[in-house]
Amino acid sequence: MREALLCFDGSPQAAHAIRAAADLLAVRDALVLSVAVPAHDSFALDPVGDLVGRMTRIYRDLDEIGTRLALEQAHRGCELADAAGLNARPITHVGKPAQAILDVADLHEVSVIVLGSRRHLGLGGTLGSVAARVSQAATRPVLIFPGPED
Repeated sequence: MREALLCFDGSPQAAHAIRAAADLLAVRDALVLSVAVPAHDSFALDPVGDLVGRMTRIYRDLDEIGTRLALEQAHRGCELADAAGLNARPITHVGKPAQAILDVADLHEVSVIVLGSRRHLGLGGTLGSVAARVSQAATRPVLIFPGPED
């Protein structure tokens, strides 16, 4: 059986999803993905500020830090997965979270994508935007677990 893709952003919802997936899925091998969002996608800068960010090392420095943090986060997610009985290995990807998840799922031909979800109660209890985007665009099964406090 192919690996499961466990998406981990460090949140309690993502940690809960990893533990719940280990109980539910027959698959034992998993990839734990943490996404590093590029600095130019993270900050709403005016055109002049954006130009400065691109011409100086500011964006590059922030991207390097983000990539390091994503790898550390993926390792923390692997610790959770391993403790839950899965054989997990960490991976990172740079990009916007929903598209990065879909790209990695396709690249590794995973059997299932596992996500935790934050509910936006102000919007009638809808799924978080990343979970909603992934579930709408995925070409493979997606398991979305509500957080432990839901």
